[in-house]
Amino acid sequence: MATVSEQREKNRITLVSVVAALALALLKLVAGLLTGSLALLSDAAHSGLDCVASVITYVTVRIAGRPADMDHHYGHGRVENLSAIVQAVLLIGTALVIIYESVRRIFFQPPEIHSSVWIFVVMFVSVGVDLWRSRMLASAARRYNSRAMEADALNFRADMFASAMVIVALTVIALGGPVHADAAAALFVALVIIVMSGRLALRGVSVLLDRAPVRLGERMTQAVAAVPGVVDAQPVRLRESGDRLFADITVQVPRTTSLSEAHGISESVEATMQEVSPRTQSVVHVEPAIGEAETAAEAIRAVAWQIGARTHHEYVSRVGDHLVASLHIEVEPELTLAEAHALAHRLTEAVRADNPLMQQVDTHIEVAVPEPSLRREVAGLHPAIVETVAHAWRPPESGRCCTRRGCTAPPSRGGT
Repeated sequence: MATVSEQREKNRITLVSVVAALALALLKLVAGLLTGSLALLSDAAHSGLDCVASVITYVTVRIAGRPADMDHHYGHGRVENLSAIVQAVLLIGTALVIIYESVRRIFFQPPEIHSSVWIFVVMFVSVGVDLWRSRMLASAARRYNSRAMEADALNFRADMFASAMVIVALTVIALGGPVHADAAAALFVALVIIVMSGRLALRGVSVLLDRAPVRLGERMTQAVAAVPGVVDAQPVRLRESGDRLFADITVQVPRTTSLSEAHGISESVEATMQEVSPRTQSVVHVEPAIGEAETAAEAIRAVAWQIGARTHHEYVSRVGDHLVASLHIEVEPELTLAEAHALAHRLTEAVRADNPLMQQVDTHIEVAVPEPSLRREVAGLHPAIVETVAHAWRPPESGRCCTRRGCTAPPSRGGT
């Protein structure tokens, strides 16, 4: 999510783009009407569409900067992709009109073109302004991962290319070349606009259809698989929304891992995915798995957790070609003896099913004490006894452990 300063910067850049596009569109329109150049008029129409696209981008960037709400849990970032598609459709429509007029002038009604030095000045100014604003928008798009600003930058690069073609056409006519060069240049510009707009629309549609960047997903999966504590990682699932990338991944950790340790591993996974792509917001699902370094005693403890039992003092011995286990199982105080025995039997069967080498499992049933027992504080009731015991355990000043005759033991640490 963009910060307040970043959002202000994006708003400022898109507003400057709107002003520049409007000024160039008016300038080209006047020049095209004075000369009658279809290439120049088509370029003016393209600049006019760029102005509309810049306004759409300005509004879109402001909407996309809104935080997530009750109706949009993933934020409003995808409005930028929708904006890119709208811009592409507008540009393709304009290109089709230019193609129609170009064909009409080439084959049915040749125009009369009036060239002027001021026309070349206008077009060179247009190329310079388009170059400046396309670089500005492209840089901001990369910095903020803005699809709308990227689309706007693409429009301006197309406008710059169209202006360059108009300069070439007018130069050919000024040198005595065929007047059809103007319409041919406009036709070429229209075809370029269609190709670039089509690519832009396809990219926007791909994002709206949740098409994931495959290479990025593979890099993330490989990076996560190398995180300490991760046994295996399933392929990450990605979806884009504006300047953010949402990722879902399932990882397997040793089944003997504690909840606190599993949480720490999941945080490491999230940090690793952000290292691959800083704009990633991850949801990590953790599943238990048999670790390579798992001991037989740890396997018993893990099986007990799976059935909701608690064990301690698990001992496993090898007898010939099979294993024998001994363990203590804790049961709740309210369980009857039959219920406790059934739980122990269930654990025995689960342990043997988990490890085929486990032939015998001896269980010792203990009552679990969920709360600390209450003990009376009697030190205050018998101060004389407390003083006597404290004096008996106090080290003698002579540095020896006791005052018995002949004792040569060194002084003890801790008062004994």
